[in-house]
Amino acid sequence: MVAESAVITGVASYLPDGQLTNDMIVEHFGDWTAEKIETKTGIRSRHMADEAEFTSDMAVSAAEALFAQDPRHREDIDLVVLTTVTPDYIVPITAGMVQDRLGLPTSTGAFDVTLGCSGYVYGLSIATAFIESGRARKVMLVTSDRFTICTEKAPQQVRTIFGDGATATLLEAESLAKQTAAEGPPRRIFGRVGGIELGTDGSGAPRLMVPTSASKGWVGAETSESGWPEVYMEGSEVFDFTLRTIAPRIRSFLSNHDLGVEDVDHYIFHQANMFMLEHMRRRLKIQPEQFVVRMEDVGNTISTSIPLALDTAISKGEVKPGARILCVGFGTGYSWGSVLLEAVD
Repeated sequence: MVAESAVITGVASYLPDGQLTNDMIVEHFGDWTAEKIETKTGIRSRHMADEAEFTSDMAVSAAEALFAQDPRHREDIDLVVLTTVTPDYIVPITAGMVQDRLGLPTSTGAFDVTLGCSGYVYGLSIATAFIESGRARKVMLVTSDRFTICTEKAPQQVRTIFGDGATATLLEAESLAKQTAAEGPPRRIFGRVGGIELGTDGSGAPRLMVPTSASKGWVGAETSESGWPEVYMEGSEVFDFTLRTIAPRIRSFLSNHDLGVEDVDHYIFHQANMFMLEHMRRRLKIQPEQFVVRMEDVGNTISTSIPLALDTAISKGEVKPGARILCVGFGTGYSWGSVLLEAVD
């Protein structure tokens, strides 16, 4: 059996209505100005889910936005993969609730992947593996996090960074996508999934975590009297890890695929903060016009950050046929991954 190629045939996003602006943060803390926050982070405002809106709600909204692009996207989905670090519950899986609310058949598989900032790349890897092995022909990859719930009691430097949001990406076997396009109205194939490389350094886990979460946070040494999920981040250590590990990994990835920095049309990195991204861009000698940024009005949206930037670039018509796109996720875990996409018609 010849392995199928996996192609992306749809990307959509959802951002909640609530806002957390720099001015609002300054009112609470008062140590920085709104301008200083924007200069340090590249972020002016962030979207926040309201009290009654959770990860599954945003995931469903992103999926419905995907189906609105082309109703045929809803047909015959074999698998739903949901990446999140803020599931509605530890048990049951959030992906199952999303499947039910979307009205997908019970023959649809569904599971959660507990990954943060590298989640989209890992999710693409999983979806591609299912398609290439022939075990699925159509996979919906959803990213969704209500992470601001973990930053409400966080220090100012942490609260300035994170926002909420969700995306839905449809991946199909290329033969199925071409068949569907031939049978009805034309369907755009946005990108073919190419090389993928993943990595982990679990020794970095304590540098960015929510210690008051899950079983160890409930009954172990990390237990908090408040019981509130509070994020802990050693920002300088995470920054050093990114420059020390991720930049060389990107160079290695390009070399392994016989590419120079100039051979990639669009670089979409996890949108951590502008200070970090600019250091990475300059170190790798990536030109500003190659660098896709979607952060100013959304902040760091965890695993949603890469597909949100990709959705924006596609919607603006910036991704032309034949373009190469390198998506790089990195962060909590420590975990990282790179995937090469090739835009096709």
